[in-house]
Amino acid sequence: MPKRIIIKDSDLEEAEPVIEPVEEAEKPAEAPIEAEIEEAEIAERKEDVMLEKAIADADAAYELVLGKIDEIRVREEVTQKKFLDDPGMSLAILKKLIQRWDSMREELTRYIDDAIERYRKLAELLEERFSSIEEEVYFNQVELDTIMQLESQGKPISVSKKEELERLIPRLREELAQLDKKIKEVNGKIEELRRMRENVYEATSYKGLADNIFTQIVNSLQTKYESPEDAAVKIRSQVEIIAQREGIPREYATLYLWKRLKGQLKTG
Repeated sequence: MPKRIIIKDSDLEEAEPVIEPVEEAEKPAEAPIEAEIEEAEIAERKEDVMLEKAIADADAAYELVLGKIDEIRVREEVTQKKFLDDPGMSLAILKKLIQRWDSMREELTRYIDDAIERYRKLAELLEERFSSIEEEVYFNQVELDTIMQLESQGKPISVSKKEELERLIPRLREELAQLDKKIKEVNGKIEELRRMRENVYEATSYKGLADNIFTQIVNSLQTKYESPEDAAVKIRSQVEIIAQREGIPREYATLYLWKRLKGQLKTG
């Protein structure tokens, strides 16, 4: 450590030099740049993991909803075919089965709500990431524009930083585009799920068999009416009456009407 010499003023000629230690000025600590970079990378990796998990959870919930919908629809199809083909299956038994499928629909709405909530949280994470990267794009673009302006003025610049920014900005913009696409996709899933919830019966019903039977009834009875269109209107009205009276969906009311008229219809 350097020493400072102090001369006492009592006797300049005979004074003994007194040596006192001089503390060195502490060097300013260098900014922990590498530590900050490492910390930022760790935070980004955690964010990526969180985002990937949110995507996987939301997609799994969506697939579960689709599976439940298909399960109910298949049950509807099998039930309709059984009711149509089995003379011993009474309307009372049919109604009890329909009640079971309606209970499954109530359960389905809970799965739909869960999927909507998961996609909503995912959308929030994606929007936060989008906002963060958008800020980085503007910041780095300003940095690049500043460097280019200084360069045009003939002032010294960091070529390596300029090149780094020229590589970084397009990459960030591409990431923004991908995030925007994902956000729109997620919002689309949310809207789709909401429509399912609002029309859960339509989403899970099976109409193919009833539509085919309705056409057969119209074709068989159209000679009794002025036109096929008139026959369709009248038969549809009868189906609606049966559905309301018996408290069953129109698909089953169509099959019930067919069973009642089967002996009278011309099947060719």
